[in-house]
Amino acid sequence: MRRIAVVYDMGAADVVEIAAALEGLAEPIFVCPDSEFGEQPTELMAELGRLCDIRGLDLGRAAAKVRAERPDGIVTFTDYQLETTGALAAELNLPFHSPELVRKLTHKHLQREVLNGCGASAVPARLVTGEVSARRAMAEVGLPAVFKPDVGTGSRSTYRISSYDDLVAACRSEFPGPAESGAPRRAAATEAFVLEKELPGVVDTAPWGDYVSVESAVFDGAITHLTVTGKFPLAPPFREAGSFLPAALREEDEKSVLDVATRALTALGVRTGVCHTEVKLTPSGPQVIEVNGRLGGLVNALLARATGVDVIRLAAGIALGDGEATKAVDHIAYERIAFIFARVPPLEARRVAEVSGLEQLRRLPGVSRVVLKRGAGHSIDWRTGRLGQVYVCFGATETHEALASLLDEMTDVVKVRYEPRYPPPIN
Repeated sequence: MRRIAVVYDMGAADVVEIAAALEGLAEPIFVCPDSEFGEQPTELMAELGRLCDIRGLDLGRAAAKVRAERPDGIVTFTDYQLETTGALAAELNLPFHSPELVRKLTHKHLQREVLNGCGASAVPARLVTGEVSARRAMAEVGLPAVFKPDVGTGSRSTYRISSYDDLVAACRSEFPGPAESGAPRRAAATEAFVLEKELPGVVDTAPWGDYVSVESAVFDGAITHLTVTGKFPLAPPFREAGSFLPAALREEDEKSVLDVATRALTALGVRTGVCHTEVKLTPSGPQVIEVNGRLGGLVNALLARATGVDVIRLAAGIALGDGEATKAVDHIAYERIAFIFARVPPLEARRVAEVSGLEQLRRLPGVSRVVLKRGAGHSIDWRTGRLGQVYVCFGATETHEALASLLDEMTDVVKVRYEPRYPPPIN
């Protein structure tokens, strides 16, 4: 059987999902790199595949260790390891995003230059390394604006800037260190940020969000769009509250969304793999928010429930050089509307005090699974973005109308009480 190296970390697929998806296709080699999330599930990796532990190794020694496992392809399902995977792929001469492309996929200011240049967006943006450069960027970009890490995922530390005071407060929260010349205090950045003009959303999308994502498979430069995923409205300032598919778009709007996603992937130079492109629905037409060079979070669960398509297996097939893999998903048939709804705490929440109603939620028609992520006593910080969700609810309905009705019920049946933060946050 063929073997595929899976560079693993927290992301869009876990070890069990990956092993199940690869059954009969390829033997997984779970490549375990250094992770900012601490211990990796190495025992499970060794049980469900081959473990290749490269923690603490430089690129040359890591590549040699992976090469000894004789992989036929390489893939990752996490933003956190795109750079490592790209470097290993180049060393092993296996198809994947090139290191140069990985930089464009992971550094927002570089990607925005490409997107603006090809017409996939028209968003003034500046790289920010401290409070002085942030103030200069605000004068050039204008307000309202979005302030976010240049390299980041899951809405981490993403601020809405609507005034000069908002910008100063964000800088002083994110840039600890000695004062930069001309700045009052705490102006030296520990990581780079981007300040970019906020894209206005269309006003008639309720009860859905004003943005969508496009899930795409690319083989040898040929792009196949799998689906357009709808979104629930963002929680302030820009935290995701869940997804559903297919999106509730008119045919002409869906075509425009797919066209702008194609333009973005082509301009970036994506040649292989599965990508997740977020698109804002603006009054002047769709514009790309960002392109991610991996499977979107929980997208595989949504597609499997709605269509039976396994995108993890598809991504592996592409990595193994199977040119027929994308043809099998060229025309997806939807059997139902699948959704994932997340309860996002308010900005002022400091700690979860009480959660009630989860059992009633589990009994609602259409709900299949509820996962509590932050129970009573758990600390909350809105800057962790998606990682701060209280619970996640999975399910399916027959129509978008039924989903809209169920959304109201899901929101009403669960009560969450929080301990507030003093003083309240800026956003």
